Amino acid sequence: MDGVKTANTERASTEGLSESYDYVVVGGGTAGLVVASRLTENQDVTVLVLEAGADRLGDSRITTPGLALTTWDNPDFDWKFMTTPQDGLNGRTVAHPRGKTLGGSTAINVGLVAYPSKSGVDSWEKLGNKGWNFETLRPYYQKFHTYIPPSKEINDLLALDYMDDDIQGKSGPIKVSFGDFHGPLQKDWPETFKRMNTKYNGDPLTGLGSGGHSNPGSIDARSKTRSHAGSEYYNPEARSRANLRVLTEALVERIILEQLENGPVLARGVQYSSRAGKRHVIRATKEVILAAGAFQSPQLLELSGIGSQALLERHGIRTVIDNPFVGENLQDHAVAVLSFEAAAHIPTGDVLRDPQVFAAAIEEYNKSKTGFLAAGTYCSAFMPVADFLNDEGEARLNQLLDRHLANDTGSAFPSQKQQYGLLRSILQSSDDSSIHYIMAPFQLNVHAGPSPTQYLIPTTEGNYMTLCAALNHPFSRGSVHIQSADPIEKPKIDPKYLSHPLDNEILARHVQYMEELVRAEPLASLLKKNGRRIPAGKHVEELDEARTLGPQTVTSNFHPTGTCAMMPKELGGVVDDRLIVHGTGNLRVVDASIIPLEPRGPIQSSVYAIAERAADIIKDDRR
Repeated sequence: MDGVKTANTERASTEGLSESYDYVVVGGGTAGLVVASRLTENQDVTVLVLEAGADRLGDSRITTPGLALTTWDNPDFDWKFMTTPQDGLNGRTVAHPRGKTLGGSTAINVGLVAYPSKSGVDSWEKLGNKGWNFETLRPYYQKFHTYIPPSKEINDLLALDYMDDDIQGKSGPIKVSFGDFHGPLQKDWPETFKRMNTKYNGDPLTGLGSGGHSNPGSIDARSKTRSHAGSEYYNPEARSRANLRVLTEALVERIILEQLENGPVLARGVQYSSRAGKRHVIRATKEVILAAGAFQSPQLLELSGIGSQALLERHGIRTVIDNPFVGENLQDHAVAVLSFEAAAHIPTGDVLRDPQVFAAAIEEYNKSKTGFLAAGTYCSAFMPVADFLNDEGEARLNQLLDRHLANDTGSAFPSQKQQYGLLRSILQSSDDSSIHYIMAPFQLNVHAGPSPTQYLIPTTEGNYMTLCAALNHPFSRGSVHIQSADPIEKPKIDPKYLSHPLDNEILARHVQYMEELVRAEPLASLLKKNGRRIPAGKHVEELDEARTLGPQTVTSNFHPTGTCAMMPKELGGVVDDRLIVHGTGNLRVVDASIIPLEPRGPIQSSVYAIAERAADIIKDDRR
């Protein structure tokens, strides 16, 4: 494959490394590179970024938008996390691709750009985090990106009249655009929702609105390549800064902590293993910033002695700060998937199973940056439960919530009662939605196996379109914890999908609604009449059928959050509203793990915005 490159090992060399830096950032992914780049805009500030993965910035599997899935399940790019068997999914395990390279998961995800709801982000402030609301964060959602408007032809084709160009990002590092490749499925998706009277009714950056629409991607419209944290926040200008050092293939093993007498715990530096296999210690004169993600940030806190004392003692780790909430409060968007056979004249991504077609697609992209692999437009719908929209439906929703929340006392987690109350108000809001529908122009079969290389590779003959229904605001809560004191051993990940009955009740109603979608025109004409389905023969007309089908078809939308939650400690928090770990004076967490309540839709925009604001907070605290 043209453009496939070996890793750049120069950035893995420890030669010339200083003994200390002002800030040591653990993780060269989405959040870590944002913070490092912004802090080193001041030439008097020195920053070291330690990234466990390799530098693969020039690899075509990253730069080519349509090749994202070739990086999943590949240890050169992906941490290859796997959950424990999930009771709510009939004992199935679920894979979690996480980026193990510069740029983190933004280097390997599908690139869909979406924004959370106002009510969802406002809930963060209501959990004790002053100033963490939508209006405060909206400038940061704008700051991280530059929106490149489409041509009038594409604007009309995709019915993008709801977009307000004036409020989009104008000068941010990440390029956001609608691609040039649009087939019949992409064209007819918004028209279908329009005819169902559920067309999108507001610009996504307002935090309001719902309905069917098209999402842009994190793609540079000029070069037609992926735009991600590695390529943009660590661009050639940033790489030339004498005060910024990025060390790749450096696995951080623990944070070095010191308990001051009658004072807080201070992070003095980190211990890491280099590519050569040698163990090193690096000092931080100001702060250590943990940006390792929702699975590995809590893992590193526990390896360093911050976590549940009982757990740490079980693994022979000295307790520095006893906080049983580290690694708890794990939330993720569970997503049910059903595939429908496309009509004979409709090409889908399944044609790429043919090696000759795949080779031709690569050749077309390499020559003209067009075709299947150029990607760039994603079909979505943020929707409430249709049956709950009228007065009678509102009463049914309240009855459902009353029935399943009556016995939730909040004893399992200090802020559980508050969180569920906020989720209830979000579900009752006319400005929010309970599901995120995504149309994938290829087949998915979660029964083929838990890993992406099993369920994403088309094994069923024919071309398919897949409808995905992702829970926007899950009630289920899981955890992630170390399994030993060995930093190489992956943590135990248990999301507890569908463990709260409300999740399956809400999901079932949205799975049921899929039948209305595929019968609606013009989408219906793009599907084969009486065509096959994956899973085979699954037609969902009755609610009980949908309740059964959900657990059979659910996988992850790969948006884990909440495991180092930003909340007061008495509510179950791990960091405060300045992102400092409770009990410490200079250890911060900046990544998706600090999000206390999962926002709707893909979270990459929120992680960028959080990191941008975190950089300003850090600068402000050092003035």
